[in-house]
Amino acid sequence: MPAGYEYQIDHRVIHGAAWDHVTLDDLEHYMADASRLPDDLRGAVEYLDLSEVITLQVSTVGALQLAPWYESLIDRGIRGSVIFAPDEEVYEIAETIIATCSMVGGGLPDGYRITDTPVALRNVHHFLEQEPSRQASEKAQVA
Repeated sequence: MPAGYEYQIDHRVIHGAAWDHVTLDDLEHYMADASRLPDDLRGAVEYLDLSEVITLQVSTVGALQLAPWYESLIDRGIRGSVIFAPDEEVYEIAETIIATCSMVGGGLPDGYRITDTPVALRNVHHFLEQEPSRQASEKAQVA
């Protein structure tokens, strides 16, 4: 399966990644597994690295299918999401997915950010809290 995660308890970050040709089914498995993490997720943030994705095959209707899994993460206390998507096409699809999921799930307490620049795990919470229009500040928070 070309998607997986690990929970970085020191940083309170669910560090997810996807690679190669990613389908709706792959993302559903990722979300289902992440939503069943045994740890306390209050205050955690998701960081999803899509930098190695060749294709992301998820439609708007498919994004709706992911929403219940994302809602269970919200219910467990996740604060927000940061998605690293350097490819323009993957970026746009990721934007549709996260916007749909957060809208259906009632929104994320700290919202979400999509970036084409990687963010170090220790900086994910800070990056999420920054104003989106501050490009120079975003660059300063990367690895």
